[in-house]
Amino acid sequence: MPTDAHRLSGVRPITGRLAEELLSRPEGRSRPLPVVVGLGVRGSGKTALLDELSERCADLPHALVDFERRDWEHIQPRELLGHLAFELGRHWPQFGRIAFPRLWLCMLVLGSPVEVSDRRTAMRKLKELIAQNQPLERNKEAIGDVVDLVGGVTSGNQLPGWKEATDLLLRGLSWYDRRRLVGKVKTMPTGPGDQHDFLLGIAKQAQGDDEDRAAVDAIICDAFLADLRRAYSGLSGTRRTMNCLILLDNAHAPGGRAFLRALIESRRHFPDEADPLVVVATSRTWNPDWNESWSPATTHHGADLEHPRNPEHRTGDLIWPPPRRPADVEADWAAEHPESRWRPWYLLELGALSGADVVDIAAEHDVHPTSRLPKFLSRLTDGHPGAVREILPAIADHYQSGRPNSLRNTLYTKVFAPDGSESTLLAEMYENLLQDFSTASRQELVTASAAAEAEMLFHKEILDLRNPMGEGPLFKQLADQLWLRVDPDDDSRYRLHPWLRRLLLRKLASRAEDHPLSWDRVHTRCRDFYDRMDRVADARYHDLALGNVPAVITHLSARLGAQPAEFDLSAAQSWLDQLDTITAAPNRLVQDVDPYAQVQQYVGEWPEEQETTLAWLVVSLWLSRDPLGDPGGTLNSTIESSFHHLAQGRGRGSMLLHERAEYYR
Repeated sequence: MPTDAHRLSGVRPITGRLAEELLSRPEGRSRPLPVVVGLGVRGSGKTALLDELSERCADLPHALVDFERRDWEHIQPRELLGHLAFELGRHWPQFGRIAFPRLWLCMLVLGSPVEVSDRRTAMRKLKELIAQNQPLERNKEAIGDVVDLVGGVTSGNQLPGWKEATDLLLRGLSWYDRRRLVGKVKTMPTGPGDQHDFLLGIAKQAQGDDEDRAAVDAIICDAFLADLRRAYSGLSGTRRTMNCLILLDNAHAPGGRAFLRALIESRRHFPDEADPLVVVATSRTWNPDWNESWSPATTHHGADLEHPRNPEHRTGDLIWPPPRRPADVEADWAAEHPESRWRPWYLLELGALSGADVVDIAAEHDVHPTSRLPKFLSRLTDGHPGAVREILPAIADHYQSGRPNSLRNTLYTKVFAPDGSESTLLAEMYENLLQDFSTASRQELVTASAAAEAEMLFHKEILDLRNPMGEGPLFKQLADQLWLRVDPDDDSRYRLHPWLRRLLLRKLASRAEDHPLSWDRVHTRCRDFYDRMDRVADARYHDLALGNVPAVITHLSARLGAQPAEFDLSAAQSWLDQLDTITAAPNRLVQDVDPYAQVQQYVGEWPEEQETTLAWLVVSLWLSRDPLGDPGGTLNSTIESSFHHLAQGRGRGSMLLHERAEYYR
């Protein structure tokens, strides 16, 4: 593989360490390898990852398939295997040409128009041939029997081209390229539009019921892997020093799931015969097939699942782990024999760029590593790769003009939509991320985004949902498409992906005041609900979203106690936790007004010094915790001094307030 290829930010361990581990052939032998699946929401860099791997492996036998292109969403495994065999069977420098005689024999036989009873007898004989794993020329008599069995139609007439095709298979496809094969059998009947691609055409013609078709797919997949194992053995296999590679983009499509299921099942048929095939797929939805040994992000504790874990599966030393992060790759594959630790799946979570990754991307636009812009982008997008790459070029030049407060209007930066019309970053990214949801579902998501936790999705009476997510498919759709995640601090709570929620909140803020579910009306309902539940901090969260600063100050001041009342460490920590919960509230403040002026507007007048200080602290934190609120950090000194002032005379608990002040120095 080229060693100087560009490595995509955020996935270096995958394109480097993991790819080299999977493609290598220690002592020239194949090893049991898992199917690697990169999971991520829209815009998380899945396609870019596969493109990078394809570029790095340009000189190896490889194939790249996108199930959302070429009308392949529902492609059958047998048809896809024919396409993959054509791609892998091209002539590759050093590796030569990989032949697939068993695969073509199966496709010729199983694609013929014969009665179901004859077909099933042929299927049984083909399975016996494949299981022998011997060169086909040693089984001329058996192959002749199969051809005789299904070589004619009901009338008994011989299909034209069968004799020539069978002769080619018996003599070995390594002597012939696919053009000569297709030329020899071009007289055979094919499907509409497939006159120049005979083998793919007959792959679509397999007849029979669902059970019969599944059996056909299994046999063809067995033949495909048997041909690969044969191609990497013996004298010809000595020059094939690296495994071949299949890249499957958007494998969440029905065609992708069907193929992966057939592949895993075929490998299970031959547990003692490893194949030289590396499969890297991507998906933006959860596949139930993974539930046998992995946990989705919305599962609390995998070990508590009711169904037993598949004993054949290997997930390192972990029991029902969630998808691994790219940063885990090095440790996961550091064992002497890693092939025994991960199978049949190795799941990776994509889409969370680190701060260092964002700095690397910003450098491509001549943004200095120490500037505020990379940190701002990381906070704003929660490291979402697509958002970073879309926003950065749109605002980099504007930011470098010396006006950091212009970042507050980032989401409303003017851009051009695909149809050429003028739009905004907010509108374009909203449409892109939510294209899998109906118009009605989008509106419900906008409404539900008001609450910090996804539990509000279940309360129809609060949010007026026509399709309550707890009772309908929308909640499941969010979970399946990976937009929901377990709260890292409390695994009994779910949260929306921060970047998606930020876009939804901007849409909620844009609703007219007379809208039945306007910003004020939705947050008021949420506040009243939490008050009834006696969840006071959550209720004050929504009060702050409504701009009701007095309610927040009254609550926090009462818990703080009159100065110089002392409180211990546990009381101080509890107070800070409530402060953090409340000041995380969203806002719809006008973003072309100076942050300090907005704080002055909301602080108001207070009779006591402590309440005045607390008001400045709360409103300043409220703005600063929103990446768009104060990207220039102009409020940091106000926050620092407010914490120090409130800490005076508080006893041991003051230590925590002074420590918090240091964050804003």
